[in-house]
Order: sequence, then C-alpha cells, then structure tokens
Amino acid sequence: MKEITIITQYFYPNLTSTAQLMTDLAKGLSQRGYSVKIFTGSQANGTCHESLSQVNINRAFCPVKSSTSIFNKISSSAFFILGAFIYVIFRLPRNTPLLIASNPPYAGILGICFKLFRGGEYYFLQQDIFPESAVMSGIIHSPSILFSFFNYLIKLTFKYAEKIIVLTTSMQSFLGQKYPNIQQKIKVIENWAIEDIPLYDKKDNEFAKQYNLNDVFTVLYSGNIGRLHDIETIAESAKILKGTPIKFVFIGDGAKIKVLKQAIQTYQLNNILLLPFQPREILPLSLTACDVSLVSMIPGAEYIVAPSKLYGMLAAGRAIISISSANSYIEQILTTYDCGVNSPPNNPQSLADIIRKFASEPLKVKTIGENARQLYENKYRFERALDEYEKLLF
Repeated sequence: MKEITIITQYFYPNLTSTAQLMTDLAKGLSQRGYSVKIFTGSQANGTCHESLSQVNINRAFCPVKSSTSIFNKISSSAFFILGAFIYVIFRLPRNTPLLIASNPPYAGILGICFKLFRGGEYYFLQQDIFPESAVMSGIIHSPSILFSFFNYLIKLTFKYAEKIIVLTTSMQSFLGQKYPNIQQKIKVIENWAIEDIPLYDKKDNEFAKQYNLNDVFTVLYSGNIGRLHDIETIAESAKILKGTPIKFVFIGDGAKIKVLKQAIQTYQLNNILLLPFQPREILPLSLTACDVSLVSMIPGAEYIVAPSKLYGMLAAGRAIISISSANSYIEQILTTYDCGVNSPPNNPQSLADIIRKFASEPLKVKTIGENARQLYENKYRFERALDEYEKLLF
C-alpha cells in the first residue's frame, strides 16, 4: 500500500476552511486505497475520533488556546512546528512522501529538514503568498530583517521541494515572476466546495427560518473574517442600507470581527447578524439561507490568497458579489460564467447599489445562482481536485 504523510496545523475537528479541506484530502486519498498519516496542531475534543476512514492522526502538544490574537497564533504555531520537527526527523520513514500545508506559512522548514537530514521528498502546498501576506496584514514590515529572513526561508523551501502547489493562476503568475527558476515546479490545483450541497429554496430552509431570514433579502458572508478581507466596505454598506428590508449575515470569526461589532454598536445596525462558525453538517443549510453571497479581498490580495469560501458559494447555487480589484481572477470567473458581479474595494456605495439592485430583481438573481451551481458541477467538485492531487503525489 502506498503511503503519504500530511503535515497541517489545522485539521479535524477544527472548523476552519483549511482544516476541512485537509480533512477532505486525507479522507479522499485513504478511500482510494492509500495509507495516510496526519501530523496536526488541532486538538481533539470529546466527540471526535482519532481515526477517520483509516487516516492515522498524530497531534502536537499545545497548551495555548485557539485565538485570533497574533501572540496566541504565533505561540500555537511554535508548539506545532516543534512537535512536527520531532515527528519528521525521528518518526517518519524517509521514503514516505510528505505533503506540507503552509499553515503556519513557514512550515516549509520541516520539508527542508526532511530533505537535508533524512534525504526525503516533500511537496509544499502554498495556501497564500508569504511573507507578502503578512505585510498586507500589517504583521511585519517590508523592508525589514524579519521580511528578509522569511523571504530566504521560502526561497529554500521552494528550492528543495519536489513540487509547489498553489491555488490560483494569479498565485502561479506572482511566484513565477518572483522566482523564475521554480516555474517548472509550480502546479495549480484549485480548491473545492467542502460539502456537496443539496439545493434548498430559502423559504424551505430551516436555518433561514430559525434566524427569521425568509422575509428579508439576505446577504451572506461565511468563513474567515480576516485581515486580508475588505470587511470595512461591507460594514459601511450595511450602514447605507440601514432601514431597508436587507439583512447582512456573517458566519465565522477572525481578526476583523471587531470591525463589525464596532459598526453595530456605533451605528445601531440591526441589519447585521453575527453567528459563529457552524458545524460542517449545517453548511448545506447555512450556505443556502441567503439570496446572495459575499466574498471580499483588500486591494492586491487577489495575487496573494485564494478565498476558499468562493467554492462553497458556487455549490450553494447563490449569486455572488465579490469585492476585489478590477480584473481579478474572481471577477474573471464571475464575468465569464455569469454567476455574479464584482464591486471595487473601498467603495461601500457601489456595493450597496449592487445589493439594492439585486434585491429588486429576484428572477435575475435566481438565474445567476443557477449559473453558479452549474459552474460548481462542471469545475469545482472534490473529485476533480482529488484526481489532480493523486496524479501529482503518486
């Protein structure tokens, strides 16, 4: 039986998108007959099982509780890296291929050590472009010693990796220009919707009924509310649309949740509903309890990150409004397949106008949503991505 080990800080039972994507990948490979081992920083809880369809899970010791604070994130990633280093150097057979997910983004050091000390082979899944993503987030500065150090570490990671997996052609283009010598190593494998979502009419949706969303035009943002997402524009649009039969629903958490809480408090916005991450089994209902879905990125982030929430929105069969720079890869997808509209960052009035117009055109919104679902069926099902990973890794 062929084996593979996946190193990822986030995994089952964590509810973040990265955790669920990596869990899908591990289970999918296992179900195709491969022996899959996981080393993760995500801690078990009382209800989770340590074996998922013959996936062997090893968890790092970590006394730090999960949090959106930078200090806690750095601390938990340090414990994870230390535990993963011991696992890779002392427990992992050198002939076992290693897939390393870039969480934390400097996890590539594990692959470098595996290559140099053990003679092993590794593949690096670059989920965002680092350290540029940290600069955009305001975590580090460029130029700086820290920026230069991480730049060098990433360069070494790419040098010794068998292949570098990225999530979009925009990321591929960015890396290819920055590191011309690795262009032949870069492979694009786009993400997928983490649930094969049955289509629900909103009026029959129990989640929508539970939160009284049936009688208002509902705009949904579901997923990480992070530093690279243009949450400020959405909050300002909610302020503009205050008093209209339009509701903004946010499901998730992240560093910019405080932007929404502050807006609600300052402007008394009763048209914003904040909900925590929902259990995976609820996703088919939560993602279809709306009329349109939102995906947002700050200017320039379209080359740095790939919001995985996009694929769930397509699967949900809902029209999509993106907030991204002109001609971004997201805008190109929405325009090419007529499954949504793009609004420029930092322009809340534009976003408010698009939402108001969509609210007045229910039949058009329904057709756009049907186009989104068709795109998911044709291009973004999990089996497509699994085929690509299997072909690359084995």
